Amino acid sequence: MKTRHILPFATTALMAALSGCGGESANINPEPNAVPYINGSCASTAKNCVEFALDYPVDGLNFTCSSDTSKTYITMIEPKSNAATGKCSEGDKVHFFIQEKTNQYIDLGTVSLSDIGMVSTAGAGYPRLSVLDMARGLTGRQATSLSNSDETIQVATAIVRLLQALSVEGGGTIAGDIQPLTITPLKKEQLASIAESVDVGDYRSGAYASILRPWVDVSQVSQDDAYQALNTLVYMNNSASYQANYPILAKEDSQLPQGLYGCNLADCKSTVADLKHLIGQYQLITDRSGYTFGYGMQWKGTVSANTTNPILTVSGELIRKVRPERMVASAQTTWVNPLNKRIQGPFHFSVNENASDDFKIIQGKVFNDYLIAGTEGFYKLLTKSTTANPADYGQWQQTIGTDQFKGSFDAYKFFSVNFLDNRVFKTQKNVPLGSRYIFPIYATLTFNFDGGTTTDTIKLGIVLDEDGNIRTDIAPNATATDMSGQCASISQSAAEYVDTNGVQQYRIGVLGATDIDNKAVTLRMILANPKFNKLDGAVIGLNTKIEAVEGGNGQVVGGARANIGNLVAANSTRITLSDFNGSAVKWSNIYHAQLATYVAQNPTLATDADKALVKAQGGAVSLDVAECYNPNKVRI
Repeated sequence: MKTRHILPFATTALMAALSGCGGESANINPEPNAVPYINGSCASTAKNCVEFALDYPVDGLNFTCSSDTSKTYITMIEPKSNAATGKCSEGDKVHFFIQEKTNQYIDLGTVSLSDIGMVSTAGAGYPRLSVLDMARGLTGRQATSLSNSDETIQVATAIVRLLQALSVEGGGTIAGDIQPLTITPLKKEQLASIAESVDVGDYRSGAYASILRPWVDVSQVSQDDAYQALNTLVYMNNSASYQANYPILAKEDSQLPQGLYGCNLADCKSTVADLKHLIGQYQLITDRSGYTFGYGMQWKGTVSANTTNPILTVSGELIRKVRPERMVASAQTTWVNPLNKRIQGPFHFSVNENASDDFKIIQGKVFNDYLIAGTEGFYKLLTKSTTANPADYGQWQQTIGTDQFKGSFDAYKFFSVNFLDNRVFKTQKNVPLGSRYIFPIYATLTFNFDGGTTTDTIKLGIVLDEDGNIRTDIAPNATATDMSGQCASISQSAAEYVDTNGVQQYRIGVLGATDIDNKAVTLRMILANPKFNKLDGAVIGLNTKIEAVEGGNGQVVGGARANIGNLVAANSTRITLSDFNGSAVKWSNIYHAQLATYVAQNPTLATDADKALVKAQGGAVSLDVAECYNPNKVRI
């Protein structure tokens, strides 16, 4: 897997998508004897070809592209990525259904690709086309709440119940769990056994269950299990890494992204003495339960005038002359709304103990499942729109004393999580009765420091939990160098946890996907809390490159994979951590790296504490199961 270079927006911005919401119902009767071709109407590399991935991994789902409805295609699961993909031309409307050599069919709605993406962005993960999108196409309404009382949620739940019933019937799937599903041509031909086709009215009334009974018994999956599976999909679609950076490529009034930038006056080009600029960057993770957390940093102050490229002058001067301030985002649910892709806000970063000083992100919308634009020029480039819509721009604000700062930001959403295959991710909820399961896995991370001695290490207890999230497992009476755990369970579940020992625990990461070949799970973690001492700000597995101002070398944060084959096979409790090339995993502290620039440029102003932190920029990290972990749990 290649490292994603997050910040060269200028190139990747051209691959961004058209925004939109809403949909249309479809009562199209597709050609009953159309031959399934490949998984789309265009080549992935062709201009204006949009390749999408379904959130529910279904191989064999029929679809047509509106630019040529005479041909029928099928979604196909790619062996390497496990993504179920399809392709149509930019601007097409994609009609989904299930049918094969029969007049009877199951309508799954029509989705406008302009609501999903303008062009393929496969390098950052295909834009997701969700069951909710299909349901919206059937009802003509976007879901407004993740509630059983919402009509579009009701239809989406019915679609998930149908797919779940097919998956359970095929064996290997427990109701409520999302696993790959293949709908074979033979199974689709058997739709001849139903008396009539299924459309949106049948989903609304519940009649679809009795109509489909000769073909598949949906009662194998309860309404509650189907609703839970839909919730899993909705939160999975939102779970990803998010990153914003300070201005690097910015030019005044251009279509290039300008990064996280603002000031304390209405006009940031003013020449008055009171003008103070603010730039910043952050890294966030949204987990599979809808919580977002992470950290960032900001620089603010006055700079010299530069009429050639004033924004880059701001970045260059502030980073060199001003000590960066850390911004910490505790776990919150006010980030991107999974239904409308808008930042719910305000999303808070604390900069000190005074909450009134918080840096707040107040608005923004994710386009193409990939980008948030902060300015008019970049927004128009991203959406291919000729009109501006300021309500969609990424914006922030912060009040410090009498200064009221405000500005904009551009941000990437990248590496969305995927479903977790039950051949590796075995939990009490997804294995049959009497079967062994291994999650949650209690483990210990051991951090070594570059340039340190063999005794200069820190241990941190963690849990890879049964929901696909990662939290801490810190024992009572932990020290600064030993925060290993005692396999405590959680007695209180919320943004942050209190375990059965009465110890505060923290959300720190998410499992990205399962690796069947290596019997592994990928990990992404951000440690953002003073509790972590020297590790506060450490990141693992983000698989990105943080660019430096004015073309410096930047900092690479590699990928991370927990190899748990021994646990899966019940051979031993030995597990290992490796990057995607099989090498040791490195951890990085981006804040300490940025602080190093300030220390180097201002050696007489930097404190001894600053100089000590600069020595803790990163190192290697390893993973072992905790001594208290039980690998022989059985579902009863």
